[in-house]
Amino acid sequence: MKKKQKRDLYAPEEFDEVNDAPSRSQLKRDMHELQQLGEDLAALGDRVVKESDLPGDVEKALLLIKKITKHEARRRHMQYVGKLMRTFDTTQVREIVEAAKQGHDVRTAEFHRIEVMRDRLIGGDDDFLQELFDQHPEQGQRIRQLVLSARREKLKGKPPKDARALFKLLRLLPSSEEI
Repeated sequence: MKKKQKRDLYAPEEFDEVNDAPSRSQLKRDMHELQQLGEDLAALGDRVVKESDLPGDVEKALLLIKKITKHEARRRHMQYVGKLMRTFDTTQVREIVEAAKQGHDVRTAEFHRIEVMRDRLIGGDDDFLQELFDQHPEQGQRIRQLVLSARREKLKGKPPKDARALFKLLRLLPSSEEI
């Protein structure tokens, strides 16, 4: 005797309609991203927030962030900021925050470049010292004095007073890619 085959209960055409809505997890990630974007913009300062041409309620909420210090109140307020940020196109805000981050990266790179120059000079690179002397004759003598005294400080284990002064002087010189 043959067994009766059960009817195929699965009808694929019933499930053809695909739900393209984002998942709840994706919605939460987007919400947290908008909250972080608002916090990043507020961290740039009140002047930047006021000049950003944001809707009035968003601007007020962002200016209020710095005044809220309690953890739970701040968390709730950031949720409110995220809700407000969903009401308008945030591309301008993203551009402002990204430009600020890039500016910070440029300043950090310049700072590291000057540190490397100072370390080369204190480390004994006399050819580099001569190049700087030739490029900046008006400051050359001062650079040489600071380098020699910074080297002496390093040998004697003294605090780096002249090394700091050398760093400040190198920072004031016109930028030249010497490294």
